[in-house]
Amino acid sequence: MSSPEALAIDPRPITVALVNNMPDAAFVDTEGQFRRAVSADPGGGAVDLQLYTIAELPRSEEISAVIRSQYRDLDDLWTHPPDALIVTGTEPAQAQLPYEPYWPFLARLLEWAAETVPTTLLSCLASHASILLFDKVERVPRSTKLSGVFAGTVEDRGDPLVAGLPELVPVPHSRMNDIPETAMIEAGYRILIGSGPDRAGWSVATKRYGEGLFVLCQGHPEYSNLSLLREYRRDVRRSLFGRGAVPYPRLPVGYLSPAGVAVAEKFTERVSAPGADPIELWASFPFEEMTITVENTWAAPSAALYANWLGLARAAVPAGGTSRA
Repeated sequence: MSSPEALAIDPRPITVALVNNMPDAAFVDTEGQFRRAVSADPGGGAVDLQLYTIAELPRSEEISAVIRSQYRDLDDLWTHPPDALIVTGTEPAQAQLPYEPYWPFLARLLEWAAETVPTTLLSCLASHASILLFDKVERVPRSTKLSGVFAGTVEDRGDPLVAGLPELVPVPHSRMNDIPETAMIEAGYRILIGSGPDRAGWSVATKRYGEGLFVLCQGHPEYSNLSLLREYRRDVRRSLFGRGAVPYPRLPVGYLSPAGVAVAEKFTERVSAPGADPIELWASFPFEEMTITVENTWAAPSAALYANWLGLARAAVPAGGTSRA
């Protein structure tokens, strides 16, 4: 494996395929997050980001139009293997992943990637799906949703993927399930960014499957400034209109300034007041007021992590060669 220094200055162009599986509300935003992530490469080499999605997933007409104009079907991916692959997660709808409607398509994609793509980066639910598929390790439901920015500890300083990262790496997390570190280690995974003082669980791990290196992100280093706030707003709306069936969400931890926390808490007090009208409350949700209080502590280390990953992909391109796609 090349040294971190060599990976950082290698200018060879690469092709990165993004398989975007996110629901409609986050579909376009997710594309932008990963587009920014792969463009933050200090090596200066060209990165050709190609867009794919699972065509069988139901979509609104608006997102279907975006897909028709910009995205390709997975059938095109099989014949144009990239130098690196990103597979997003999606919002879980079933307690067990094999019952999700996209499971057979996702499973085939992961099996293909293991034998075909030099390195694959998996985001959140896609990581859990891969661990279940290849190692039969089940995710564990949490009692409450984990949401916020949590510090993870770099566990293997010698790995080039964490070159240049601080000892404690802030990473956004947003999930209802965990896979314990002990189960990961027993299954042969290397934990690169583990559970830090916040005990939020591991953030980044790796394992080789077939010919490919899988990089699994249980967190969301790709998140933009407002990703967690948009999810919080979505969960608030579901609670307001859920007629008591959906619990009111907890505010993301380590994400807003004290002023932002105060704004959110004031709104929560109004929600809990007797006779509160959901329609009036939703109309006054202080989204804009809260946006200016977001404290982004994860952007710089996340950019370094993705640059290191792109360096690994670029190092796999033969000297003097070109992209595989």
